[in-house]
Amino acid sequence: MKTQVEVMIGNYAIARGFVEAGLDCAAAYPGTPSSEIIPGIIEFNKREQGNIYIEWSVNERCAFEVAFGAALVGKQAVCIMKQVGLNVAFPSLLKGKNKAIKGAFVIVSCDDPGPQSSQTEQDTRLIAALFGIPVFDPASPKEAGDTAFYALKYSFEHKVPVILRSTHRVSHAREAIPVFPAGARKVLLNQGVQIGKGSKLGIIASGMSCSLAIDVLEELGVEENVSLYKAVQIFPPDPSMNDFVRDMEKILVIEETDAVLEGLIDKGDKVFGRRNRYVPGEGELTYDAVKGIIERVLDEMGLRKERFLPDNAIKEALATIEFSARPPKLCAGCSHRASFYAMKRAFPDAVFPGDIGCYTLGISMGAVDTCLDMGSGVNFAAGFYDTFNQDNNLIPILASIGDSTFFHACLTPLYDAALKGKRFILVIMDNSTTAMTGMQPTPQQGKTADGTLTRPIRIEDVIEGFGIDFLRIVDPYDIPLMIETVREAYAHLEGKGKTPAVIIARRGCVLNERGRSQGSTFDLTKMENDCTGCRSCIKLFDCPAISFDKEKGKITIDDGLCTKCGICLFACKAQEQGKGLNKLKRRKK
Repeated sequence: MKTQVEVMIGNYAIARGFVEAGLDCAAAYPGTPSSEIIPGIIEFNKREQGNIYIEWSVNERCAFEVAFGAALVGKQAVCIMKQVGLNVAFPSLLKGKNKAIKGAFVIVSCDDPGPQSSQTEQDTRLIAALFGIPVFDPASPKEAGDTAFYALKYSFEHKVPVILRSTHRVSHAREAIPVFPAGARKVLLNQGVQIGKGSKLGIIASGMSCSLAIDVLEELGVEENVSLYKAVQIFPPDPSMNDFVRDMEKILVIEETDAVLEGLIDKGDKVFGRRNRYVPGEGELTYDAVKGIIERVLDEMGLRKERFLPDNAIKEALATIEFSARPPKLCAGCSHRASFYAMKRAFPDAVFPGDIGCYTLGISMGAVDTCLDMGSGVNFAAGFYDTFNQDNNLIPILASIGDSTFFHACLTPLYDAALKGKRFILVIMDNSTTAMTGMQPTPQQGKTADGTLTRPIRIEDVIEGFGIDFLRIVDPYDIPLMIETVREAYAHLEGKGKTPAVIIARRGCVLNERGRSQGSTFDLTKMENDCTGCRSCIKLFDCPAISFDKEKGKITIDDGLCTKCGICLFACKAQEQGKGLNKLKRRKK
């Protein structure tokens, strides 16, 4: 039978590998770069008419323990998260790593070297090696699929938890992947592969760094002097890696992001790597970075041959091009921008504890002062209140979190703050989805991972259950009402308020609502024509649809990006504040 081949991203290849291995249970919390694995499992489960239980859990610890429970009773289970999500599940990982399982249990932790979309970069391979957990590090989408299949089988055979570590370049790259009928795949993963026959310099690499090193070596043409060892199973290391080290005069270790392989071989002066700074101590290893590392070592060892160089004129031309910095911004029309603008207008000198999500970008509007991890916005606000209250000084503290984060990590700190009478304002920016990571459903949507409708849990019901004595629900597009409500909340805290004051700023994510009317289709031509060049809309509103035309001395609005929401009119000094916006429905409770 001819094998079918499909082009898919690495995360879908991982999903396919699990399904073909006989997966029974998958639980995850979405986080880039891991978010597409659960949708992949859902798709392939439907194709195979399988019976896999699949869920988006409320956080990573829940995902870990749901899947681990299934493994304890004999099922083949996986939990999926990004690298900082593994921190949330860490207590369960430390205790569970030594538990005997009857089935199989694989933890997928997708790392984010750079980091591209995380607070920090961290290396899941290091955590695994430190605590003696088998860990695999695939170098391509196809290898990621093979590794997923093999890891589930390995876990079932050895009755131990196993970690599959991908990175964003593997998870999001595309490759032609063989697709086998359920039960037909038979893959034996090579834990370590030697490429080349040279013995002067041996390069040890894993993951995407290995794929880049292979490309660089082909370009440089040094095969007779250099060999490469691809490490796939990082821990426990395959014995062939030590044999490879013994046979080489010098060893260069290229890996992201910590010195894991380097620590496992530990051959002192024989090794070039992170410890002696031949490899950068942080950041993503791009193609240019890997090339520079290898060229430096080859030059020092006298192994690089004269070769054809790319046209230097092209390089020089590229070097003269000026690229303006473009920091990330909230989408045009994002309701979070309206909330931040109103918060800043209501209390310009407030303290603004922030959190993790799209709304972290409020930092560019001066409405996010702190950002640590999910749930920290509430805890910071409580801590700031205690600090100022010691000096009998009540100041405006405006914390911001999202609706998904509320359920993920804010229930306990908010309950604690209410119980202990912490007086700050919490703005829950409710766009009714997990927007940052791909529009996954939140508990209040009442929808499962595969779209099945179930019972929703409303944020306001939870707030009322905590005994919060100030709760308002506002459409943030109604900026005058939003400003008024923030000030009302602070007046309440100054008066009889005994708990945090909560405002739910509720409006659907603009990406989900695009193409659906939300009652706002403003013609902003007049705003462009009447522009005085003060740039207040750019400075205060930070919308990507608005730019400044230096030749005209006026702003210009990109019709391709603009959603015609009209909320930028509030930041325009040339327009009457709120002109025409009173047509929006006021939703205050």
